[in-house]
Amino acid sequence: MDDGDGSGLVIGDTGCVVNAEGESIDLDRPRAGWLRRFHRADWGLGVETGSVEALELGTWHSAYSWLIDAANVSWVTEPRALRGAESKLTQWRTARTLGVPYPRTLVTTSRSAVVAAFSGEVVVKPLGTGQFVADGDVKTVYAEPMMPDDDRLRALSSAPFIIQERLHASRHLRVVTVGDRVWAAALDVQASAPADWRQSSANHSDFKEVNDVSPIVRDGAVAVARELGLGYTSQDWIQEPDGETFLIDVNPAGQWLFLPRVIGDAVAEAIADLLLVTS
Repeated sequence: MDDGDGSGLVIGDTGCVVNAEGESIDLDRPRAGWLRRFHRADWGLGVETGSVEALELGTWHSAYSWLIDAANVSWVTEPRALRGAESKLTQWRTARTLGVPYPRTLVTTSRSAVVAAFSGEVVVKPLGTGQFVADGDVKTVYAEPMMPDDDRLRALSSAPFIIQERLHASRHLRVVTVGDRVWAAALDVQASAPADWRQSSANHSDFKEVNDVSPIVRDGAVAVARELGLGYTSQDWIQEPDGETFLIDVNPAGQWLFLPRVIGDAVAEAIADLLLVTS
């Protein structure tokens, strides 16, 4: 367990001992915490399935997950809730159950099912991770618009993807919640803009603060976060030219510091306040 530098892990019948860089960590000591992510976004990418490294990573993940659950921590978001909320299927069903506007959605491995369900343009998105490694580089799978009979949809047989009706955005909204508090910023959309605003790095600096968030967005964002058990969320919404808005994605640990500083500072302070209250 100990690799000689004072670091080690021991889990036994009488408890567990965690040493990191020579310091013993008391998991029974009450504390407050915010677990934003279980690991880096690129963790495990490029590791060959069945390799020794994959075995080691899986073993550490099992131990690490148990330790997080077992620790005497008042979390901003409970780790079990964080795991569950990362599921796009859970987000979709939660929004539908609560009556929060959400685009018509299908998850399938069948191109014919897409043709049967949609007549107009759709957007195809990954159901699981949106990153992979090719030729030594990390690639990102973005939301891609296409028609239901597009030949590229024949690749669905390899893995299920999310298929949604194409919404034509006039604004992308990034809605951040901390408890019952809500902040929003908007990105105005040009007609030639890609369906996925993340494809342009410049967009990260073009969001503007929004003070007139509609009750549908404000109340819907809080309701979804509460139902999923999330103390913090960073949500993506789309506003169409007629003003109608739809929830697109719930990021249980999404980014917010690229938003206008007034929002970034307020969110950071709210998280700190929540940690002080729960500590």
